[in-house]
Amino acid sequence: MEQGIRISQCMIVKNEEKNIRRALSWGKDIFWEQVVVDTGSTDQTVSIAQKMGAKIFHFDWIDHFAAAKNYAIEQAEGDWIVFLDADEYFLPDDAEKLPDLLANLQDSDSQAVIAGWIQVNKDTDVLQSQKEGKLEWLQTVRQDGSRGLSLAGTQIRIFRNQPGIRFQGRIHEKLFAGQKPVSCVDVSQELSILHTGYCDEEMKEKKKTERNIELLKQELNEHPNDHRMLVCLGDSYFQQKNYQEAAYWYEKAAACFFDLPGEETIQGTMIYKHLLLIYMDLGDEKAVQNAYKKGTDRFPKEADYDYLVGRDFALRGYFREGAAYLQRALLLLDQYGSESRSALLAHNLLEAWELLIQCHNENGDLNQCVSCAVTVLKAAPYRIEALKQLLLAFKKEGQAKKSGTFAAQIKAFLGNFYDFQKEEDRVFVKEAAEAAGYKDLGSSW
Repeated sequence: MEQGIRISQCMIVKNEEKNIRRALSWGKDIFWEQVVVDTGSTDQTVSIAQKMGAKIFHFDWIDHFAAAKNYAIEQAEGDWIVFLDADEYFLPDDAEKLPDLLANLQDSDSQAVIAGWIQVNKDTDVLQSQKEGKLEWLQTVRQDGSRGLSLAGTQIRIFRNQPGIRFQGRIHEKLFAGQKPVSCVDVSQELSILHTGYCDEEMKEKKKTERNIELLKQELNEHPNDHRMLVCLGDSYFQQKNYQEAAYWYEKAAACFFDLPGEETIQGTMIYKHLLLIYMDLGDEKAVQNAYKKGTDRFPKEADYDYLVGRDFALRGYFREGAAYLQRALLLLDQYGSESRSALLAHNLLEAWELLIQCHNENGDLNQCVSCAVTVLKAAPYRIEALKQLLLAFKKEGQAKKSGTFAAQIKAFLGNFYDFQKEEDRVFVKEAAEAAGYKDLGSSW
């Protein structure tokens, strides 16, 4: 390997015959060795891995992920270890960056690498990576043809093969150098791990949630005030849609949670987001406001709390309240940007703007409605809800008369966003006009 860097790929597996080929293929050309530790497969996982040239080892499962992973590390002989699950992989372009990246780190003090991490459903193909501010996103297209953006979080899965660098924890294990967290360099803007293991199909097939709950409860029997495990247990019940039980564990986590840098702070913001979603689903408005106050007091830069409450009010028809919260959410996101962990708002930014436009319209704040609609259409002209609300605002202002004069005026205004020489633009505007109650508007354009 270039510059003498030897990279070991390690993984622990059980019944991964559907994933093992991809898991051993994506980085085949860059790895010095591939170490597969089987924990009790009854399918073809081991035979497939053997045929693909991996080194196979066996470990008796003892309900402890760190123990199994550390056994795998002990079998590795490379300078660096890439430890991904069988249902995780790098995009080809990212994989090609690894040798040079690690070679450049060889003489540094960094013990590990922070990479991007994104949950991808099996019915989603990754198209391209793009940046919005300092947040990393992946643009995706789904089987039904719809497109979306998914936020990449971060994970530490690449680290030096050195004595003392080992995982700790029965589940949701973390990497330590002795008793201290490993020192890291952040390359999440360059490398993104894709993960399919928590899609609904995979979770049901492998009964991961039930397994996780059992392991988390074992961990909490030994460490009852471990806020990270409490959050994870809440997450597991949340995935099961057992919201009462999820709320119980989230509240316990919130009661003993304390600020730590990095992942723990991210986890802290999520407690209150999930509590808001749960109490909204349960229709407990008092609990919603209590969770909102606690969340905003603790994380005042977090815009997602206002976004969630504002969206809830707007969807229930409380447009005055919805507008107030949504405006505050957008202001916080604009003010703090990447200092905030406002993934939900950032992921649904245009939808949030459209809800605000609707709120302004319903409240009779027509100038605000028009201003916000123009903001959206300048950035994304083919948002039909934004254009519909703009046309509705014109109607309320009395400007919207179905006369030839009005048609000319509105055409001139919309000419800022659309080229009426293009059929697709004419069709789009006509569709929006019909949705706003102007059945004849644009028919002659």
